[in-house]
Amino acid sequence: MKNPIDIFVELGECLQTFGQDPDTRKVIAEACRANEWFTSTEVETAVQAICEEFLDRGKLTDWLARYKRLATLSSRSVLVVMAGNIPLVGFFDLLCVLAAGHRCLVKTSAKDTVLMRYVIDLLLQIDPELPLAVYDESTQVQAVIATGSDNANRYFRTQYAGIPALLRGNRHSVAVLS
Repeated sequence: MKNPIDIFVELGECLQTFGQDPDTRKVIAEACRANEWFTSTEVETAVQAICEEFLDRGKLTDWLARYKRLATLSSRSVLVVMAGNIPLVGFFDLLCVLAAGHRCLVKTSAKDTVLMRYVIDLLLQIDPELPLAVYDESTQVQAVIATGSDNANRYFRTQYAGIPALLRGNRHSVAVLS
């Protein structure tokens, strides 16, 4: 696997022109059809913000330099259950899991599958060895990060009891260590 900083900087370079060509305009249109709350402007703004705030080499380097302990952690399979209320809202969780050296299994929201799968495909084109996959529900997970409504959060507490979890409900988060 390549250096995570290099991978995410390259992703940022790939996304710099997102929405400016027929292929990515098609992705935006599909994403907006899949989620009636999304607008093309909102999708483009989300991608631009991700590029500027999360995929800049200097910002990534400074951020990760604060976590010296990352190199000593043992790798886990971490399930990231994503919400779909904002375009690519689960991207930061994906970034954190991979930057920490873990395997990231992504369960996309039914309302934001198009954009997240587009980004996952780009990441795997950049580095096919990246420990990243769409979750198929047959793989054992060792930790979970899940975001959803309070009702979904109650389900997550039951479904993932007994493993380390960061569970987010409506406007709040709670970390549960088992």
